[in-house]
Amino acid sequence: MPYIDKATALKIGIETPVLIDVEDISYSVKTDKAGRNIYRNTISKVQPDRVVRRHIEISFKFPLVGKEGGVSTNLELFKACECTVTYDSNTGKTTITPATRTPETVSFELYRAGKVFKGEKGKGNIKIEIKSGSIPYVTYSFTALITDIEDASLPTETAESVAEPLVAENVSILVGESQYPVTCESFELDFGLDVKPRAAITAPGGIAEIVVQERAVNGKFNPDAENRATFDVWGPYLGNGTDPIVVDGSNPTMGVVQPGSRYRITLPRVSYTNIQDAVNDGVVVDEIQFEAVGVDDEFKIEVW
Repeated sequence: MPYIDKATALKIGIETPVLIDVEDISYSVKTDKAGRNIYRNTISKVQPDRVVRRHIEISFKFPLVGKEGGVSTNLELFKACECTVTYDSNTGKTTITPATRTPETVSFELYRAGKVFKGEKGKGNIKIEIKSGSIPYVTYSFTALITDIEDASLPTETAESVAEPLVAENVSILVGESQYPVTCESFELDFGLDVKPRAAITAPGGIAEIVVQERAVNGKFNPDAENRATFDVWGPYLGNGTDPIVVDGSNPTMGVVQPGSRYRITLPRVSYTNIQDAVNDGVVVDEIQFEAVGVDDEFKIEVW
């Protein structure tokens, strides 16, 4: 009997894997090949290659939400993406800031098509997308050492409970020192982490660890085009300056606000890398791309 796509589950965590309700999950088992190129009186391949340096890559989406009373697993995963994650019990707020060479890694169990794929010591990248008509999503992409593939049934426990995500509406986006409130259809933020397996002949399987080599935080948004006297992005762009950006989703007008459903993203200094004219629903907009600059302070994400 074939397995349906929905018969998929993921348990993942920093210390102990926890079942969470993910979306759009995909995986790929990656390998290198080692073999001999033997010269004989034939063009045929004399000996087969051997599979070496095996690892696994997974990606999935989860809403940008937390939970009441502590750090939810989906937010704790930021620790394996070169971030510090803290929780304030007085305010109920989880705060995420960038860091360098964090020791935390992820372990996971991916249940799919009658099997479980097990990974450990994983590191990853984060992308956040806030778009009109949708809920705010985080896309996680992890690279990990693959430890086993076994036949297994889906887990029977209940997935971790988190706040109900809010629809992206009445989101405040303030840009520049004047904190100009732009009108735009979407906002995206990519941590830009370069995640790779580290090869080593001294390690079992030929991979010592999964390392993050670089972070280049970038993003884009598409505000309505304005004259420069009202909203000037051309000055910082052409003059090599920077602007702050604050994206605040803490004041919705639709839905019930639960502990963990509100969020705020603060980018103290962004440098614009491209501005392009576009049309959105008949309105002229500026498609703006940016890089966030700083030293372990490129952004702050608050969820409460």
